[in-house]
Amino acid sequence: MARVDGQGRMVLPKEAGRALGVEGASKLVCRVVGNRVILERYVADRVREAFSKLEEATPSLDLDVGEVEGGDKHIDVKYALRKIGFGRNS
Repeated sequence: MARVDGQGRMVLPKEAGRALGVEGASKLVCRVVGNRVILERYVADRVREAFSKLEEATPSLDLDVGEVEGGDKHIDVKYALRKIGFGRNS
């Protein structure tokens, strides 16, 4: 069982960290699906692969992609949501 403190922080149980291969300070991807929280170990290559697949699947989209330190790509979340139909103007 994990507990959430007064500031909304949660400590990942040691067993869960081991199962994810997380040691010390690490990055996790956090997704909420229904009433579940899904944590996955952050792997930059997987993120790049997902963006490559997205670019291949939607070549007609003019994505606002920028280069950041380390060469990783990022996309503005509000822009991405507008592009897929979840923006305020939808």
